[in-house]
Amino acid sequence: MNIPLRRHHSSLAPFNLQPTIEHDIISLCKNNLLPDAIQLLNSIHSYKLFTKKPILYAILLQTCTKSHSFNHGLQLHSHVIKTGLETDRFVGNSLLALYFKLCSDFTETKRVFDGLYYKDVVSWTSMISGFIRAGKPRFSLHLLKEMLGIGVEPNDFTLSSVIKACAELGDVNLGRGFHGIVFKRGFDTNHVIASSLIDMYGRNYVSYDAQKLFDELLEPDSICWTSVISAFTRNDQFEEALVFFLSMPRKHQMSPDGFTFGTVLTACGNLGRLKQGKEVHSKVITSGIQDNVVVDSSLVDMYGKCGSMYESQRVFDRMTSPNSVSWCALLGGYCQKGDFDTVIELFRAMDEVDLYSFGTIIRACAGLAAVRQGKEVHCQYLRKHACQCIVIESALVDLYSKCGCIDFAYRVFKHMQTRNLITWNSIISGLAQNGQGVEAIQMFNDMINEGIRPDSISFISVLFACSHAGLVDEGREYFILMNNKYGIEAGIEHYSCMVDLLGRAGQLEEAECLIMESSFKDGRSLWATLLGACTTSANFIVAERVGKKMMDLDPSYHLSYVLLANVYRAIGRWNESGKIIGLMKDRGIHKTLGKSWIDIDACFIILESSLIKSIVNRPGRLWIIAVESTYCK
Repeated sequence: MNIPLRRHHSSLAPFNLQPTIEHDIISLCKNNLLPDAIQLLNSIHSYKLFTKKPILYAILLQTCTKSHSFNHGLQLHSHVIKTGLETDRFVGNSLLALYFKLCSDFTETKRVFDGLYYKDVVSWTSMISGFIRAGKPRFSLHLLKEMLGIGVEPNDFTLSSVIKACAELGDVNLGRGFHGIVFKRGFDTNHVIASSLIDMYGRNYVSYDAQKLFDELLEPDSICWTSVISAFTRNDQFEEALVFFLSMPRKHQMSPDGFTFGTVLTACGNLGRLKQGKEVHSKVITSGIQDNVVVDSSLVDMYGKCGSMYESQRVFDRMTSPNSVSWCALLGGYCQKGDFDTVIELFRAMDEVDLYSFGTIIRACAGLAAVRQGKEVHCQYLRKHACQCIVIESALVDLYSKCGCIDFAYRVFKHMQTRNLITWNSIISGLAQNGQGVEAIQMFNDMINEGIRPDSISFISVLFACSHAGLVDEGREYFILMNNKYGIEAGIEHYSCMVDLLGRAGQLEEAECLIMESSFKDGRSLWATLLGACTTSANFIVAERVGKKMMDLDPSYHLSYVLLANVYRAIGRWNESGKIIGLMKDRGIHKTLGKSWIDIDACFIILESSLIKSIVNRPGRLWIIAVESTYCK
């Protein structure tokens, strides 16, 4: 074992071990036989023999750290105090490393640090990184200032740690300041610092600076490659992440590690590229990486996002120790696919549910409009996680809104200490969908007054509210305000709300002109919305023109025929309605059957047989498939 005595400036001269009991203890430590080494140490009654040998205790403490044996380390700590060796720099740093890596109470680690007789750069750096691990990055920066104040110069590991603190704080300007210090002190070619800087820029959404720094490196190592690929992935630049990954082994003969594969699989999943994801999976197998929870969780996530839940479930089932990330990836895949029943079944099978999984499960309950199961999940969340989480509570607002329990949604919203844009969008949408359009608009104005900048989702909700509240003038104002003040370009959803708003108000010509002037004039959903509004209007000329327009755009679209037939029926032109239905049958176009389900709990429900084509029983649910479409009665 090479012990860097000179680096730590031990107070003693280099130690020459003789074939004595000290040598036996160190030999046992080298062979990871820590209990035997401790037993041999305890068998000696006179400790004066070891007062001049701090290296022995340092090696024992290091062995305790490697063996994850904190209890033995506490015994050695008492020996160190008795022998007075806590004043030795090498022993002190070894003792600090033990507490830093194994002690769960960070205040105890801080107490050991404060009690050190001599603190060198290694001691300070350990505490700086310790504050970051404890989730207190700002304290680490204060500690750096204190270290510099007493004249201790930082090394490369110190700078790497404080750069990570800047990344955690999201302070890119301070990070750039440390970047300048790195250049000034000549650490610009240090790969440890370079990878920290790349990660800092990536976490703060400055991927251009991350790539620029990477390009300036003469020979970047695999950690730097992984950092820049991760920076692209964090900034949704998935194409660039894949390009860098593909060039990595070909140009530099480097083997990606588990973290590299995990990042690239995330990029493949977000791009929906199943084929490339499978190619990366094959490289994982040929690289010999097995039972890696990071890679396996990324595979579960990638297959789930690409819609291949069979493969996602297979990877998950092969995992020996799936963690909360693995479970969340699997739940998210089923939720994205719309298989909400499976999400709830998996939730019941989970031993422990973390915050991210709670968010996915609540989303599944919202997709099923299953308020009873949603309340059950809500109760478990309150029982297991007393702390308030803005992500979970925003999901709860959305859940209760979609289940029609707008009072519960508003109560959760009002009790939230902090609210983000997603929270506001959820309550505005919930109020609009539950017939409280005026209240939704008021909530939208309250959001703006609190300094929250609306996005496109916010305007979809407020336009929907205007449509169902009959507020035509307000709807026009918000539609214009969206682009003129906030620079949000109207999408097809916004145009659909406006067409519905104008159609409900009988402004069919204006709605038709709005469609024709938009970039979505060939979008069949907009014409279907307008044709649906024509069924309640006496302007059959516009209705006929819109219906024929829809048939020209997509002759196989069933709603074109159904809605036009309903228009003819509404104005008493039964012959024309019959011709449209006949044309629909001649072309082999079938209506999509409407589906409804009701959640039953020991209830017997009687339904008229004339309305039912088939009844499919599922566990705890009754699915009713109606013969008649909701559009043609």
